[in-house]
Amino acid sequence: MVPVVLQPTEFSTEVLTSLFEPLLFGLFPTQAEIQNHTHLVDTLPQFNSYIDQNFANVTPSGFFLDNGGSQTTLAYKGNGQVFNAVWGQNVMDIMLTNISIATQFSQFDIPWAPSTGKSLQLVVYFGLAMSAYPGFFSLYPTVERTRNIRSLQYSNGVRSLPLWLSYVAFDLILVLISSALSVIIFAAASSVWYHVGYLFIIFVLFGLASILLSYVVSLFASTQLSAFAFAAAGQAVMFLIYLVGYMCTLTYAPIDKIDSTLLVVHFVISAVTPMGSLIRAMFIALNLFSTTCSGEELAPNPGGILQYGGPILYLILQIIALFAVLIWYDSGSIVAWFRRQRKSSNAVTDNEIPADEEIAEELVRVNSSNDGLRILHLTKSFGSVTAVENITFGIKRGEVFALLGPNGAGKSTTISLIRGDIQPSKNGGNVFVENIEINTHRANARAHLGVCPQFDAMDQMTVLEHLAFYARVRGVPDVEHNVQAVLSAVGLQAFAPRMAAKLSGGNKRKLSLGIALIGNPTVLLLDEPSSGMDAAAKRVMWKTLASVVPGRSLLLTTHSMEEADALADRAGIMAKRMLAMGTSDRLRSKFGGSYYVHLVLKSAPHTTDDEISTLKAWIHDNFHNAVIEDKTFHGQMRFSVPVSSYSSKQSDMKMDIELDEDEINSTGTSIDEPKLRDSGIGSLIMKLEDQREELGLEYYSVSPTTLDQVFLTIVEKHNVEEENYAAPKEKKTLGGLIRRRKQN
Repeated sequence: MVPVVLQPTEFSTEVLTSLFEPLLFGLFPTQAEIQNHTHLVDTLPQFNSYIDQNFANVTPSGFFLDNGGSQTTLAYKGNGQVFNAVWGQNVMDIMLTNISIATQFSQFDIPWAPSTGKSLQLVVYFGLAMSAYPGFFSLYPTVERTRNIRSLQYSNGVRSLPLWLSYVAFDLILVLISSALSVIIFAAASSVWYHVGYLFIIFVLFGLASILLSYVVSLFASTQLSAFAFAAAGQAVMFLIYLVGYMCTLTYAPIDKIDSTLLVVHFVISAVTPMGSLIRAMFIALNLFSTTCSGEELAPNPGGILQYGGPILYLILQIIALFAVLIWYDSGSIVAWFRRQRKSSNAVTDNEIPADEEIAEELVRVNSSNDGLRILHLTKSFGSVTAVENITFGIKRGEVFALLGPNGAGKSTTISLIRGDIQPSKNGGNVFVENIEINTHRANARAHLGVCPQFDAMDQMTVLEHLAFYARVRGVPDVEHNVQAVLSAVGLQAFAPRMAAKLSGGNKRKLSLGIALIGNPTVLLLDEPSSGMDAAAKRVMWKTLASVVPGRSLLLTTHSMEEADALADRAGIMAKRMLAMGTSDRLRSKFGGSYYVHLVLKSAPHTTDDEISTLKAWIHDNFHNAVIEDKTFHGQMRFSVPVSSYSSKQSDMKMDIELDEDEINSTGTSIDEPKLRDSGIGSLIMKLEDQREELGLEYYSVSPTTLDQVFLTIVEKHNVEEENYAAPKEKKTLGGLIRRRKQN
């Protein structure tokens, strides 16, 4: 209802209709409707009473005129901004001048500005969308890290700075496209924007800052979901904090301090999050809360620090800071800095002399050597659990060193320490790759490494693309030729076009080995490279490794003693700390306690029980300390005798080691008989040969202690606990396991 309140003594409804018809025609198209929405009163008290009782219906305004003018009163509804008051005042002017309106409306060039509520809605919706979309950029970096793809890249020649620059270059394309589309849509929808071109710069800088923030989050997130949640929800929370802080300041700050307080709120919150700069730019573009005004006019310089210049400056500084943090942390510089700060005199020193003679000699040798790979006093603890304790060894160029140990012995942890994936404990030793300390110069040291990790870190590429990628990373001049050579060496020519993730377990190991070999690195770290391979593939791999050893230092971890025996020049057996070290022959001679004899009767496989009993009796009579295996099959028998029974002199050891090179059997040997009889293993062979016809032996063989048996002897001696082994009412050690096997 639009009541107009007058004194009827001077005005009538007809007068009002004739005067106001052009003005009210848009609201009430007929004279009858105009009259129905007009109410007349006689006195000011009646006017006031009517307004009090019908204030919700007095739209847009009402007025009271008296003869003298002393009581002239205007009442208008306050929710229409200035429109209702101006409309009511114009109606009064028309009444007083008695001049009707000649026209209804006229078009003006200046558009209607959107209301504060509508503009604020746009800012809220747009701000929430902008806070969420950069979170998608954290997904793939998180996958690369959690699947150890990036770790493999870093260990095989990739450097941190080029990697992250390539990420930024790709993701920035999407930011540029989305920013351009947003600005085009805004500019096409309305012309109310204040220098809308600056918004494109703000959107691009905000996208870049948010991308880098997402990358930093991906360094710590455990899953893709958590990375997205922290990146997107974190931005949204900071957006709400900025908005709430801004609105609270507008509502509760003293009127004379609102502008200065708003600037403080903006600059403080925007220093923490890119969202503050984005929302400030939207406020300026829409002139929300008069942020664009400079006195009574719009700010003449849109690039000023209080206009778009402030958000632009803040975003540039945040981009620089976030990128610096990203590279500093991911490249290991931060770890190296902390290590330099915390060095003290409590470091492990050479004064701690190991009990084993070979380990002590290695400690002295490594300190003054020029080996391709040197590990000095390496120690790593996870909380109260020590995974690696004071490990020291070196690998010469052209040498293969096998690192052996039970499950949970710390082999893979040692490999990770050498790669630089994890850092040693405080004062926990050093690793030198080609005399470069990996803890302080990780990128330079890694340039000399080729790593085949225990896990298969395959990206979404084919076999050929993987090898070509790593070849280019290492700067290989003829990529195609070298890739084909590696494919041939590891036996993957037929699988070159296949996606790496679709390969079998054994072929994935071959690809990991090929990645390690590409680019001819001088130090190779092979963590269980033959895992999952069949016997034929293992032999091919051994041949390949034997061909690349010259001039390189090769560290091999494996659970296959056969593989260690075939490839390694030296071996070290560890269980958190180094237990024994030396060549395979040296370890056998030192820890091998028995000779193993295998007999096959001429009557096999139709041997009678009487023949078996006779053979057992002869063994017990001639080898008093012999241990006969309980199970015999088809005329075959195995037994062992202590080395001490047949090697009474220290000089015999040399002869035994020479004979250990090949298993000695009944086909004969090139060693002359007197020399053979003087050795421990030789005297055992001669005794069997003398009784061969009497016992009815068709074949026999004598073999020294295998590396498997040496390994079990060493871990039993040190009571090593095997990971994930459980036995009721008995200590969980490999020694206990060996005793139970003997009892069975």
